[in-house]
Amino acid sequence: MEATKINRSKTKLMLPETIALRKMRELLNLDRKQAALLIGKSSKHLEKIENGFVEVTPILIEHFLKSYSFPKTKFNLIVNGKFHQIEKENKRPSKPIIENNKLRRSYKRILTKDVEVLISFRKLRNLSQYQASRICSYAKCTIGHIENGRIELPYSRIKHIVTSYGFTMKDFEYHKKSEVLITDIQDECIKAVKKIDSTKLNAVHAVLQSFIK
Repeated sequence: MEATKINRSKTKLMLPETIALRKMRELLNLDRKQAALLIGKSSKHLEKIENGFVEVTPILIEHFLKSYSFPKTKFNLIVNGKFHQIEKENKRPSKPIIENNKLRRSYKRILTKDVEVLISFRKLRNLSQYQASRICSYAKCTIGHIENGRIELPYSRIKHIVTSYGFTMKDFEYHKKSEVLITDIQDECIKAVKKIDSTKLNAVHAVLQSFIK
């Protein structure tokens, strides 16, 4: 969650909304690891939220509702102590997983051109996936999930990653239209150089240096 402000506290505060966030997750049959993937944070961070060590603001609630694809009216019913009513309405035989496209994406790989360009941008900045996650303020595993095609990529998420890497959306659109990504060209050049006979390598080096100057 790129713009969601998190206010941490050393004091445990179990508000009805805090309890409702946990019950909403349980209602959807999500474990913390699955839920964390949806909200873009680590499972440990989610645990802190559900245990009352993070302030549950309206912005945070809206982020959870959007990430879980959960109606606000039903969430309000849970807050008001009507969890069993919602539980009864949502019971589905033999379906242990939430009908949520973002979660279902986590069980299969869909490598789009958007993903390939994001990978290329990260490599151009010489960033590891862990370093990229820190720059984007994501859980350390999130960039890996994104680059494996397991997380849905709306425009807002793409823009956040692109700008975090120091590129513009104009750069992104340009590279997206390219038939061959620049990092793929770099990789092919490196492979070709490694195959060149040592006697010819000086000549190749001189040519490359002429482009750099």
